[in-house]
Amino acid sequence: MAQLNLKISERGFLLVSIPLVFEIIFVTVLTSLITQAEAEMRREAHAKDVVRAVYKLQRDMLDCATAAGSYNLSKDTYSDQRFPLAQRWIKQDLKELDALVANSPGHAEKLQRVHRVAESGLKVFEDLKSRQAQAATLDSLIGTGAMLARVRSLVGQFGSATRDIVEEEERILSQSPVMQSQQRELVQKALIAGVGVNVILAIAMAMFFSKGITERLEVMTQNSLRVAKREPLNEPVEGVDEIAQLDRTFHKMVDDLNVAERQKQQLLQTVSHDLRSPLSSVRGTLTLLSAGAMGEMPEKALEKIRLAESDTERLIRLINDLLDLEKYSEGKGKLEFSDVPVKRLVERAANSVIALAERKGINISRAIDPVNVKGDEDRLVQIVVNLLSNAIKFSEQGGEIEIEAEAVSAGENGQQKLVEIAVADRGRGVPEELREKIFERFEQVAISDATESGGSGLGLAICKSIAELHGGSIGVRENPGGGSIFWFRIPSGTDSV
Repeated sequence: MAQLNLKISERGFLLVSIPLVFEIIFVTVLTSLITQAEAEMRREAHAKDVVRAVYKLQRDMLDCATAAGSYNLSKDTYSDQRFPLAQRWIKQDLKELDALVANSPGHAEKLQRVHRVAESGLKVFEDLKSRQAQAATLDSLIGTGAMLARVRSLVGQFGSATRDIVEEEERILSQSPVMQSQQRELVQKALIAGVGVNVILAIAMAMFFSKGITERLEVMTQNSLRVAKREPLNEPVEGVDEIAQLDRTFHKMVDDLNVAERQKQQLLQTVSHDLRSPLSSVRGTLTLLSAGAMGEMPEKALEKIRLAESDTERLIRLINDLLDLEKYSEGKGKLEFSDVPVKRLVERAANSVIALAERKGINISRAIDPVNVKGDEDRLVQIVVNLLSNAIKFSEQGGEIEIEAEAVSAGENGQQKLVEIAVADRGRGVPEELREKIFERFEQVAISDATESGGSGLGLAICKSIAELHGGSIGVRENPGGGSIFWFRIPSGTDSV
C-alpha cells in the first residue's frame, strides 16, 4: 500500500471514522437479520394462534350442536343453559379468527365460507333446540331426525371450511422451525464475520496509523542522543505531518546551535588569544610601575596604577574562569584520578586562602575524618578553595569558618560510599529559592556581589562541573547557627588511618 501523505490528525480521523462506519453497517445488517428472525418467530406464533382459534371454534360449534341436540331429546336444564353460552363463544371465536387472519389475503375467501357455515349452523342449532317445545308427533320426530341429519352435514361442512385454514397454518408451523434455525445460523455467521472483520480492520488501521510514525520517532530519538554526543544527525524524515515538521524544526534548531557553538568557540579563541595575552602584558607593566621599576612615581599615580592592576587581575581571572568552565562543561578537562587523603587537600586549600582569612580576622576550624577520595587532587582543591573564598567574602570581620569531611552512604541500599566535604559560615545565608540557581553561570545571591565582592558568578558553576566530572554532586543548605553550609560529595577512595 502506498504511503499516504496525511497529518497525524487526519490519520486519527480515519482511525475513528472507518471502524465507526463499519460498525454502523455491521449493526444494520445484524439488526436486519434479527428482525427477520423475530418476524419468523411472530409468524410461527401467529400460526399457532390461528390453529388454536380454529380448533376452539370447532369445539364450540360441536358443543353448541351437542347442547341443542341433547336439549331436543332429553329436555335437560344443563343443555338448555349451555346452548346460549356456546353461541356466545362461537361469535367470540369468529371475531378472534377475523382479527388473526385480517392481514392474510389468502384466508379471506376461506374465512367468508367459515362465517357462512357457522351462521347457518347457528340457525340450524337454534331450530333444533326450538323443536323441543313442539308435540311429540310422528311428523315432529321425522322433522327432528331430518334436522339432526342437517346438523351432521353442517358440522362436516364446517370442518371442511376450516380445514384449509388449518392446513395452511400447519404448513407454516412445519416450515417455521427450519427457517428460524437458518435465521439463527445467519445471525451467528454475521456475528463471527463481523467480529473477525472488526479485528482485522482494527489491526489494519493500527498498522496504517503507526506506519512511519514509530520509525520516524525512533529516528528523532536517535537524533536527540546524537546531539548530546555531538554526532551528525540522521537524514530528515519524510512526510508532511506534524512529525516531519517537528523533525525539520529540530534539524534547524541543531543547525542554529552548531552556528552558535562555532561563534562561541571563535569568541573563546578571541578571549584566549586576543584578550588574555594583552591583559597579561598590561598587568606585567602595571606591576613594574607599581614596584618602581620605571622610576619613582607620585603617590596619587601609584594609587591609580594599583587600581588598574586590580581591575586587570579581575579581568584575567574572569577570562580564566570562562575558559575553565567551558573546558569542564564540555568534558575536555583531563582529570588524573588517584586516592587523595581528604586532610591533605583541605590543608592545601586552607593554606591558599589563609592570608585572605587573616586580613578579616577569620578563623578556619577543621573536623576531618581520616578518609580518602578518588579524584584529581588539584581540581578538588580548586573546589574547596572556591568555597572557602566565598565563605570568607561573606563572613563578618572576626568570624569563623568550619570545614568538615566525613564518609556517607548513598543509593537505595546504602551501597554507594561517598565522602562529603562541607564548608560552613556565619554569613548572610542563601535564600531557599536560590539554592539551586546559584550554581548556574553568572548567578549570584545579590546583584551587588559582582561589584562589592569582585565575584564573577562563575566560581560555583565551575565547582559544579568539576564535582559532576568526578561522579559527584554539590549543593547548599542552611546552617542551623546562621549562614550557609556549602557541600560537595564524591566517591570515596581507600580509607586511610
